[in-house]
Amino acid sequence: MMEKFSFNKINRAVTVSLKLPENEINEVKSSLDELNFLAKTLKINIIKSFIQSKDKINANYYIGSGKLEEIKKYTDKNYTDAVLFDNDLTGVQERNLEKYLNKPIFNRTELILTIFNQRAKTNEAKLQVELANMEYMKSRLRNRWDHFSRVEGGIGLRGGEGEKQIELDRRMIQDQIDKIKSRLKKVDVQMKNRRKRRLHENIVTLVGYTNAGKTTLFNRLARTNQHAENMLFSTLDSTTRQVYLNENLTILLNDTVGFINKLPHSLVASFKSTLDEVLSSKLILHIIDYSDFNILKQISSVNKVLEEIGAQEIPVIRVFNKMDLTEKYIFDFNIDHDINDVKISALNNYGITDLKERIINYFSLKN
Repeated sequence: MMEKFSFNKINRAVTVSLKLPENEINEVKSSLDELNFLAKTLKINIIKSFIQSKDKINANYYIGSGKLEEIKKYTDKNYTDAVLFDNDLTGVQERNLEKYLNKPIFNRTELILTIFNQRAKTNEAKLQVELANMEYMKSRLRNRWDHFSRVEGGIGLRGGEGEKQIELDRRMIQDQIDKIKSRLKKVDVQMKNRRKRRLHENIVTLVGYTNAGKTTLFNRLARTNQHAENMLFSTLDSTTRQVYLNENLTILLNDTVGFINKLPHSLVASFKSTLDEVLSSKLILHIIDYSDFNILKQISSVNKVLEEIGAQEIPVIRVFNKMDLTEKYIFDFNIDHDINDVKISALNNYGITDLKERIINYFSLKN
């Protein structure tokens, strides 16, 4: 079986983003900050970030020649293991950039896939991440196989040139995809049978942007000690616990994988059986980090994934978390608050009683 590409040998890197006319500068900066956080999760030190404003993407290098030369001068002068881009690049762009900068080039999707690979614990999650990796590799094989093979700990695609070698690699990857899909079908059947048995249960699912505090809230409500840290994608596997709210209501509380902006479609598709758990919910708690200035974009990203998996019709209570941090920020969010919105601090137990009452009221009205 092929190994996944690895970032273990990358200690120092720079990050790069391109601002096009249709992008707001704050949105670009926020996305770049997120890329830096992804790198930090992989224990990569970001020594500098570059943003270029340009009317259009450069077909050969993605960025313009002036910014490219600036990056080269900096990375030549300051020890740098790799250059990370906040967007997907074409194979031509990656090869040209690597040749010009003499550094390995990676993009946002590759970082996300690698983090998912590291975080996967259960057999199901490992299969889902492996499928996403294979689908990604296959879609970019023509231009990418030699790129990965140059990185130590790479995915192990064989050397050689020409259409014959690429076709052999494509067939090898497709064989792996077919095997993984076959195994996941069995898992999917098991999950569907489990959802049928829970058809009449009061299932409440936590969804939200990664690092919004879902697992901390899960621990607070379920009185458990699931792993939670200030790190992206600390939870990949769906976890369910029975939670007693009062003498009339006990719910099944379900924690899920966090969403992120520009989440690769292959991951959404690969995690279908896990995300399908959301579809059996009677109620969704959308956990939102109220201390993040990019809150509107994060809300939109989560809603987009919910729509993609067909969960947009399930009732939602929006839970604005991390209220203990808001005093550090000046907020000017254009948020249309709903009467059912709840403000909490899962860490400090603030607003938890109010949240429980909202859940109880929902089920009492429903029944």
